[in-house]
Amino acid sequence: MGKQNGEDLDQDAQERMLKEDSTAKIAIDKDDKTTEVKFISENGDAKIDIEMVKVALAGMNKEELMKFANDPFWVRLRWALFVIFWLIWAAMLAGAIAIIVMAPKCSAPEPRKLWEESPIVELDASSDAPNGDLKGLEFILDNLKNQNIKAISLSSLVKESADGGIIDFRAIKPELGNISDLENLIKVARGNNQQVFLELDPNHSSVEHPWFKQSVEKQDPFTSYYVWADGIKSEDGKERRSPPNNWLSVYGGSAWEWNEQRGQYYLHQFNKSQPDLNYNNPAVITEFGDILTHWLKLGLSGFRLVNTQYLTEDPQLHDESRSILPVESSNYQSLVHVYTRDRSENAAVLAKWQRIVHNETAGEGLFALQDDIGADILQVYNDKTTLDLPQSSHFLTTANANINATDLRKSISQWLAVTPWPAWNVNGKQLSLRQRMPKDVADSIVLMTMLLPGTPILQLEDVMSAKDAFATLSNARSSLTFLHGNMTLRIVNGTVFVYARNWLKSGNPGYLVAYQTGEESVVINLSGIPRISEEINVVAHSPNYIQDTEVLKTKLPSDAVPISPKSTLILTFVPKE
Repeated sequence: MGKQNGEDLDQDAQERMLKEDSTAKIAIDKDDKTTEVKFISENGDAKIDIEMVKVALAGMNKEELMKFANDPFWVRLRWALFVIFWLIWAAMLAGAIAIIVMAPKCSAPEPRKLWEESPIVELDASSDAPNGDLKGLEFILDNLKNQNIKAISLSSLVKESADGGIIDFRAIKPELGNISDLENLIKVARGNNQQVFLELDPNHSSVEHPWFKQSVEKQDPFTSYYVWADGIKSEDGKERRSPPNNWLSVYGGSAWEWNEQRGQYYLHQFNKSQPDLNYNNPAVITEFGDILTHWLKLGLSGFRLVNTQYLTEDPQLHDESRSILPVESSNYQSLVHVYTRDRSENAAVLAKWQRIVHNETAGEGLFALQDDIGADILQVYNDKTTLDLPQSSHFLTTANANINATDLRKSISQWLAVTPWPAWNVNGKQLSLRQRMPKDVADSIVLMTMLLPGTPILQLEDVMSAKDAFATLSNARSSLTFLHGNMTLRIVNGTVFVYARNWLKSGNPGYLVAYQTGEESVVINLSGIPRISEEINVVAHSPNYIQDTEVLKTKLPSDAVPISPKSTLILTFVPKE
């Protein structure tokens, strides 16, 4: 009885304990985990639930960390990681810089010369200066500065004889002033950011030149400074007064003149008072190169040479062949001038002189020819040298008020296909632009040429006649659109010659020039021109331009632009992308 009661008592006690603690736990460590045993009482039955519980690691304290902090191994490891981090950072920085530096870029446009930014204005001190001398040109330079003119070409400056031949290539006509006056003029020009060029004729001198006089006397080194030749003897051997060949002067008649003192003929492709220098003689080439250097040392920035197509002649003096033109035998046009004109040997002479100019001016100077040159001859010359400002403007130098849009487009596009930056000379040797057409039409022609790729060659009156419009366009020539933009040519309405200038980079306005060659006012549609905007702005116009409104509209729709007869209109627009 007692034993049974005791057992019952123990059992009761255990049940009470289980009820008070619904679970009893036993923890067994195993690595970093604890095995948890749960005793669960349900309806008087005991169940065991065993779970694996992860034990949170307890970190090292400060003292333990310090032991590792000062350990040599960990010190070296930290320094190694520190150095590796900065090496990687530096390498990434260097790589980024290399990518930026070495990445292909859009090359900046090559800067243009002053004589490309500006028209070239020809000045003759005797006729353009108020008092007819070099000092009077200083006032003219200031006026030209206000017109944004940066290039001046001085003509008729070198000392000549009464017959027009040069008697001293290094001297100035006394009536115009002296070397000091020229230097002062150049100083004024430089203060105005202007360049001054000199016009020279290297083909011949005067018979009064000391070189010719010494050549007549066969004094070395001048003996062969000119082209001398014996005459043709008659059959009996006595007559020596027949010219060496059939070469003709530009003015007609034989190009040979007998000199009794020397007993030979000398060559003159112009007047007999202007004997041709012998550029088959290297000493003469060098001599004239020294003349160019002389003027450059005074501060001039280059030259515009005339009559260079006649520099050299056939040393063998072959007869020229007859042309097919029905003219008299003494007429210059009766012969084909293959032995006296446009010879390839001329290019070698010009190349030597051009190097002198470019060397003395650090490449900023001008070496140009005043005469027109054909595309075929230019190609021959380009094998030896690249001429500055090649000129072929027959359609402008001979044009009258009736020139039409078709001829303008054809002539301009053909010459631009030969050379990307030519000279546009509107004034011919015989008659100036304003002698060939009414003043208002001449103004229109001048303004029309101002934004063509290339350099206009103008006279003082061309610049000052329509001053406001000219100054606006001359200033526009400094823009990227003009200096580096492309060009589109059009004929609109059959009579209006139009060209547009665009620069591909955004942010640069486009220019559009329209010249109405017809006799009537018209309204033209320009919206078909590439990149033209719906609205365009009038920036300049010739004095004879009118609209059928009391107040001139400066903003016009591109599909309805009025233009009056023989007038030029210059517009600007924001090019479409």
